[in-house]
Amino acid sequence: MAIQANKPNSRIFLLLGVVLAAAAAVAVLLLVRSNAPANEVSVVVSDTSIPAGTTLTPAMVVVAQVPLTAKPGDAYTDPVAVVGKVTQVALANNTPLVPGFFSTPALSITSSGTGTAVTDVETQITKGYVAVAIPTTTSLPSNVASLVQNNFTAPLVSAAGYIQPGDHIDILVQSTNGSLGIRYTFQDLIVLRAGSSGTSAAATPDVLLVEVPRAQAPLLTGLMIGDGHEFVVKYVLRPESEWGKLTATGYTPNYESSGSADIPSVKQTIVTPGTLDSLFGG
Repeated sequence: MAIQANKPNSRIFLLLGVVLAAAAAVAVLLLVRSNAPANEVSVVVSDTSIPAGTTLTPAMVVVAQVPLTAKPGDAYTDPVAVVGKVTQVALANNTPLVPGFFSTPALSITSSGTGTAVTDVETQITKGYVAVAIPTTTSLPSNVASLVQNNFTAPLVSAAGYIQPGDHIDILVQSTNGSLGIRYTFQDLIVLRAGSSGTSAAATPDVLLVEVPRAQAPLLTGLMIGDGHEFVVKYVLRPESEWGKLTATGYTPNYESSGSADIPSVKQTIVTPGTLDSLFGG
């Protein structure tokens, strides 16, 4: 009597198929994850070009992935947090949104044949701060013969005229007492307005209206009127990633190094005439 060969069990094949399918799914998942962009985070960005003074709607913003290194530290991550806010500066498409775009209202200005009228500003000053007007140019002290007054015009002092309402600036000074070292003094000042004493709204700005803590207003005033041995050399623009933060209790400036609550010292190399002569002198 011939012995019949055993037939494969169909249930074994079915089970084997399930296992293989599960293994394939895991392999695909691992492959997808391995190809996913690394070190990216979600932030809220503008989904179109947005003019200043625009009330944001849900259609104007979107959540996008950006490299971690390109994410501003205070960027919004939830669209609900920005909908209904009014932009104070113009925003390009795909710009990560941060509180600084909404915390410093730009002042409106209207012109007529009889002059220029500026809107009230007292409701637009951060709690604990005051607004101080500073010139866009600087005056070279008469006892500094080595420097040239032509290098202290408004375009050269004030970032070529690119300082706009909502910007943050630092102030560089020189000293007439001893070596002419260039160094930082005030940092992270919020510009409320770039204004002009002319009658045309298109006139070149000659005054910047900035916010400072109340305790710093006398210091800034003394610097501007030349009460000491220091004079202004430049106003430098800060990147948005280095702005301070607006909280419920007021604005917290971002100083670039540790120091006192007033004007901190900054770790830096002091540039003197001897430094320049040693590098570039004949």
